[in-house]
Amino acid sequence: MKKLVLIDGNSLMFRSYYATAYTGQLMQNKHGIFTNAIYGFCNMLTKIQEEEMSHIFVAFDAGSQTFRHKEYEEYKKTRKALPDELLMQIPYIKKYLDILNIKRHESLDYEADDIIASLTKLALKDGFNQIDIITGDKDMLQLVSEKVNVLITIRGATNLEEYNQDNFYDKMEIYPSQVTDYKGLVGDTSDNLPGIKGIGNKTAIKLLSQFKNLENIIANTSLIKGKVSNSIQKEYKIAIKTKKLSTLKDDIEFNFTLEATKLKEYDHNELISFYKELEFSSLLDKMDNKRVSTDFTFKIIDDEKFDFSVIKDGYINIEIFGNNYLHGEILGLSIVDRNHNYFITKKALLNNKSLHAYLKSDFKKYSFDIKKLYLVLKINNIEITNLVFDALLAGYLIDPSYASEDLKKLANELINTDLNFDDAIYGANKKAKIPDEKVYAKHAVNKALVIRELVPVMEKKLKEYELEELFMMELDLSIVLANMEIDGLKVNRKTLTDLGAKIEKDQDEVAERIYELAGETFNINSVKQLRTILFDKLGLPPTKKTKTGYSTSSEVLEKLSDYEIANLILEYREYNKLNSTYIKGMIEVMNDDDYIHPLYKQALTMTGRLSSVEPNIQNMPIRTKLGQIIRKAFVSRFDNGVILSSDYSQIELRVLAHISKDENMIAMFNDKVDFHTQTAARIYEIDIKDVDAENRRTAKAINFGIIYGMSAWGLSEALKISAEDAHNYIERYFTTFNGVKDYLDKTIEDATKNGYTKTLYNRRRYLPELNSSNKALKAFGERTAMNSPIQGTAADIIKIAMVNVAKNIKNMKSKLIAQVHDELLFDVHPEEIDKIQEIVKRSMESVAKLKVPLIVDISYGDNWLEV
Repeated sequence: MKKLVLIDGNSLMFRSYYATAYTGQLMQNKHGIFTNAIYGFCNMLTKIQEEEMSHIFVAFDAGSQTFRHKEYEEYKKTRKALPDELLMQIPYIKKYLDILNIKRHESLDYEADDIIASLTKLALKDGFNQIDIITGDKDMLQLVSEKVNVLITIRGATNLEEYNQDNFYDKMEIYPSQVTDYKGLVGDTSDNLPGIKGIGNKTAIKLLSQFKNLENIIANTSLIKGKVSNSIQKEYKIAIKTKKLSTLKDDIEFNFTLEATKLKEYDHNELISFYKELEFSSLLDKMDNKRVSTDFTFKIIDDEKFDFSVIKDGYINIEIFGNNYLHGEILGLSIVDRNHNYFITKKALLNNKSLHAYLKSDFKKYSFDIKKLYLVLKINNIEITNLVFDALLAGYLIDPSYASEDLKKLANELINTDLNFDDAIYGANKKAKIPDEKVYAKHAVNKALVIRELVPVMEKKLKEYELEELFMMELDLSIVLANMEIDGLKVNRKTLTDLGAKIEKDQDEVAERIYELAGETFNINSVKQLRTILFDKLGLPPTKKTKTGYSTSSEVLEKLSDYEIANLILEYREYNKLNSTYIKGMIEVMNDDDYIHPLYKQALTMTGRLSSVEPNIQNMPIRTKLGQIIRKAFVSRFDNGVILSSDYSQIELRVLAHISKDENMIAMFNDKVDFHTQTAARIYEIDIKDVDAENRRTAKAINFGIIYGMSAWGLSEALKISAEDAHNYIERYFTTFNGVKDYLDKTIEDATKNGYTKTLYNRRRYLPELNSSNKALKAFGERTAMNSPIQGTAADIIKIAMVNVAKNIKNMKSKLIAQVHDELLFDVHPEEIDKIQEIVKRSMESVAKLKVPLIVDISYGDNWLEV
């Protein structure tokens, strides 16, 4: 049966939106995207597709001035502009149709009604048995005929009232052919079309019953009694105009045929991904999900002579027991392609030459966390090449919140799968243990199968979000990071233990003085006991109260800096943290050769910055002289070698200058005079030679505070000045850098509209907080929106620099050993000091073409403290 379903897209999405909008409880996903219209539309289409049909089509209005607007200026003029909450949903509705492979069309010259009328005429000519039109617009009723039914949406969008040839007259008391005559008589308030004054529903029906159409009514006014006759004679031209404008065009020529409306297969995983992005869990539950099933066969390979030459492009997963893959136990490797599902045991992995040849071959390899895969193979002297895809990195770029070290969590965001969580297989924490080989082998193979299903879904997303170039950089970086993790940092154990002993001694001395001032000994680490000493016994003024009592946080103690005991407690805490976190923490993870091997988390932070664990090299203290001393323990592995630091100078401010296009900021960065000094001169309105250290300190605080959305109150707290003075400084700052102010305002506006910010390299950060009704949360979202493109772009730049530098020093003895935000750290062979400086500076400063120069400061010394 040839049955065509034609849908008025605009009508359906309006109904879907306003069905819930009036309550004020609009649906939103975690990214702040409003979803009530999308949800209603999807629900309706799901219901429609339950009916038997062969063809389906959706028409939209293009939102432009059609021929009706040109003929009648007042046409639809009373309609309100679409709310932003609905506008942001329209692209998603169209994307939904594209995912389902449902043909859609819109025209700049005609309305959706006309498109549907024209397709109806074509379908009737083509011999379709039935045509169903779904709309909320009763203009479409003029199309009802023997084979054409019109279904009008009522009570929201999910209930339909059918009008067909058999019931039409009973419902309307006129015939379909009289619909436009009826509108000519009574008008149409929804389209702002006038009718004849004094003629309502009953009169119009009576006249059409007697005279059949508008033209006959006008021609026979002498047979019509009273005021109605006079009104028709006076306003018949209006009626004719309204009838003409209400009559649908049915002769539009299309650049496609009815074949394009035929029902087609679609990618279920892509639809699952769409529903998950918008958090439509009920639609997911209803869906006949195409799952990546655990019902598969696989082969365990323990044979060191097994022939792997049959494998082509492969999906690979390395199975490691333990959180730290540098020290974890290798369980094996799973490889699947389109014809084979293999799990290779540890013995075969380490010794099978055919497998090693495959891993080194030009066949494409797809994986999840290629840094881990590459590293584990390399430390076991196995080379792997042509790693073209990492599902972990792809998920992270698509949405930072998707990233997880457990493939199951990531997969759940994009496809439906029966894959287990790792904890379900191995247990967690102290209860973790290795299960039977068949259990973990099947789990590993299933991971490879899931990766295979994820790749096309993710590739499409990366392309859609214009992230392909950034993704390739992250792939390259993962290999750079793997080599950094393997090489590690050399630590002088004696220096570290001596520092620990001195810190413990100094901490004890500070504790004795605290006890002396308190008049008794107590547990300084106990908040309750400390609160009693400070506020009850000594009478220090409390500044902040929590649910459990007065706060003794560092912030509170800093405000009590006029009291010796408050300063001593802060000092005690610093000693305690240095000793426990850094001294003892590093000694615990140091290997027998006195190296530490931090693991870099490439897919963790929301901004794109790297983080590290075991130990957290990024958080190595630098703000205090005491904290900096720990850097003295990091030394070169080479005899007479040096530790070299290359640090981007004010990179985030330079990125801000470029992105904001602020002419003053650009000019100042292109000047050789210190940027903070120039800023101080402008803020204080003094000559640059009169800027003192305090002026520069204020300017520096404002420069960096602006990047993080610092308020006048925040600045006053940081500089210990009045809120009024801080406000005046910020006002002067934005007067000087008005381009920065315009940029920051526009960034918040765009992020609120889109739900996310983007870096220069298209890295996204989603900000649902911007649509929060909680003022504090919304303010946080605004500050984050201002900072994310700047900090994220700076993170992208240093990542690109790492890839470039690593490539340029590949054949040298010196090594890139650490990244700490804007700083790269190198262990340099004594024969390569000059060459490394030149290569690193050139590689880092040329990495991006900005409107201001990128400047890298380089220094070196016998240890990290001395650089």
